[in-house]
Amino acid sequence: MIRRAHTDADLAAWCEVWTAITPREPNTLDQVKRRIAREPERLYLVAEVAGQVVGLGFAGPSQSPERSAIAVRVLPEHRRRGLGSALLEQVMRYASSLGPEWVSGMVFEDDAESVAWVRHRGFEEYDRQIELSRQIQEVEDEGSPPPGIDIVQLTEEHLEGAYAVAVECFPDMPVTPPIQAPPYDEWLEEEVPGPVTFVALDEGRVVGYAALYDRIDGLAEHGLTAVLRSHRGRGIATALKRALLRWASEHGYRELSTWTQDGNAAMQAVNLNLGYRPRPAVVNVRRRL
Repeated sequence: MIRRAHTDADLAAWCEVWTAITPREPNTLDQVKRRIAREPERLYLVAEVAGQVVGLGFAGPSQSPERSAIAVRVLPEHRRRGLGSALLEQVMRYASSLGPEWVSGMVFEDDAESVAWVRHRGFEEYDRQIELSRQIQEVEDEGSPPPGIDIVQLTEEHLEGAYAVAVECFPDMPVTPPIQAPPYDEWLEEEVPGPVTFVALDEGRVVGYAALYDRIDGLAEHGLTAVLRSHRGRGIATALKRALLRWASEHGYRELSTWTQDGNAAMQAVNLNLGYRPRPAVVNVRRRL
């Protein structure tokens, strides 16, 4: 049976299936509820077998006005029974009511079964995101920031300046079409939620920032590392990431991961120089409605 997830119990089960399949990118009930409050048009579906939630569907707005976002996940032991196709049919039907002419989703390149599944259903690759990860050493060298730059932890007084950096830097990400920074309240919830964010200051002015997101079992993920165009090429991004590595080593983390767009060679070089190593890429796929 496939039905809409209405209750907290439904949404918690949705999150459990998502996290079981994608443990490095978990969803929590609190996150989902905040997103629904912000965008009530989001659709969350659960698929049940013998009273157990074994699959999920999602459809809702994406960062691009040209596309709606969709997702379908089914626990491995319940695949090849038509659940995924049934979920896809429902999320596609709902996405068609949202307006954009395209839908998009994602699969991991090393999941050959899922890649074949989406291609068989008419989806095409349109870009990739590269994940890199690094094990945390017992002691990490924080290094020295560039001359004239101070690296400090974000406080309330820095929020306005950090958001201004986001507004300038989001459209610079190598994605098509360009995306804008989210509204301030959404940015505050989603982009700098903790456990820590560092900012780069030039005579007290915020010129860059970098945040961490908690994941699971000692894993944290980098958010956007953003530096104003006027201050790029000076090593500020590297200094921000070194500060996060040092902080992670002092707070018991075992691994940091980071995502960059396939075309973002500059940030990939920063990560590789800091000892990050590639993991299987995420393939972004789309289909016209």
